[in-house]
Amino acid sequence: MSRHACPGKEGILRCHPDLAGRDLHSGTLTRESREEQARAGMDALSSAEASRVARLNEEYKRRFGFPFVICARATDKTRILRELSERCQNARAAEMARGIEEVKKICRLRLQGLVLSDAPNKL
Repeated sequence: MSRHACPGKEGILRCHPDLAGRDLHSGTLTRESREEQARAGMDALSSAEASRVARLNEEYKRRFGFPFVICARATDKTRILRELSERCQNARAAEMARGIEEVKKICRLRLQGLVLSDAPNKL
């Protein structure tokens, strides 16, 4: 089943690209995702960090059936790496709920950015 074939909340999670993955390096991420991951330092991982992220991303997807999702805009590389490692140990239901909460954070921050960027008198 493709990552886009699953409806509902799991489908929302499956639509997310791997953190610091192929899409970031090939330039196929959305501008917003690319900027958020770069701001968190995910575009400048050392070779060891990149290998660790790739391994943990695969472990996470194997365990839960969807990619690891975190609001990169609200964190940094150190915390992302720690959370990716720690969250691989959670129950699937807990991770689905956590992933959806992270999607909500991403959406809320992006919408706030759009609204504020369109405000006539930016503060």
